[in-house]
Amino acid sequence: MKQVIASLVVALCATAHAQQAPKDEKAGSNESLQNGTAGDRPWARGVADSEQQAALELFHQGNVELNDGLFAKAAEQYKQALKHWDHPAIHYNLALAEMNLDQRIDAFTDLTAAVKYGDAPLQSKDKYDNATRYLGLLDKEIADIEVSCDKPGAKVTVDGKEAFVAPGRFSTKVLVGKHTFVAEKQGYTTRINAPYIGPGEHFRIELKLYTAEELTRYHRKWQATWIPYAVGGGAVVLGAIAGGLELSAQSSYRDYDNQVKTCPMPCANTPELKQLRDSGDTKRAVGYVGYGVAAATLVTAGVLWWIDRPEAYQIRAEDLQNEQVTIAPVVAPTYAGAAVQGHF
Repeated sequence: MKQVIASLVVALCATAHAQQAPKDEKAGSNESLQNGTAGDRPWARGVADSEQQAALELFHQGNVELNDGLFAKAAEQYKQALKHWDHPAIHYNLALAEMNLDQRIDAFTDLTAAVKYGDAPLQSKDKYDNATRYLGLLDKEIADIEVSCDKPGAKVTVDGKEAFVAPGRFSTKVLVGKHTFVAEKQGYTTRINAPYIGPGEHFRIELKLYTAEELTRYHRKWQATWIPYAVGGGAVVLGAIAGGLELSAQSSYRDYDNQVKTCPMPCANTPELKQLRDSGDTKRAVGYVGYGVAAATLVTAGVLWWIDRPEAYQIRAEDLQNEQVTIAPVVAPTYAGAAVQGHF
């Protein structure tokens, strides 16, 4: 079943291509490029008789090769003829050769030139009707593109072929389908776009280049970036309190020593002096615990800061363009201000 479907698809494609590429259309062996008086032939104005004769000879040679199926050679003869005389009939026969060579965009251009002055230069309404029919078929397979870039020195390529070096603009016709647009310059992030372009579409794109720094953004684990600093501040406060207790303990020890020196030996064991010494011991012990807690809190603050440190990541050029903000003044009878628009 799959083979039958595949064969049907191939047959349909071949039929459609046959309608577009008229392999059975022949050129008259004695076709003339002369038609009407000079005043009736705007396509002949300013063309010397010798140039017309040279074009006619090449035209006849191309016709012979077109009828023999030598389409590439015929196309070359017609192109040489056009250098002598830009005649619609030469464009028409050249388009026949190009369609047989599957050069659809070139054929579209030559058919457009062939019908420029109506059917008179083609010496046949049938040819004019054929040309307009072929144009209608080709128009469904062709689109227009316009590429621009303003970064000086950037090389812009379209479908792998260099189009221009920026700043500049490039316009051309392309076949319907996916096309690749690339802008690159040393020190800048290469910009690549590969959109699908539909029939008859007028596709425009501006390629902008940015440095890696311009495309770098930073993010953290938490929105509350103050947490590590608050914890660190708490560690400092705890350390200060522990230090105060340590100083108070030393003061209690000095008072104890001074009182022991000024009283008889038995008084060293009095409840008052014992209480003073115990107070110093307690303050010192609590101070040491405070130092430990402060140190642990400070370590915690460092760990939190490390976890929440800024991490760099790259955005796309399209994302940067979406970040751009526009500011427009707003003036009304009762107020004045500005309107801000953008994507964040």
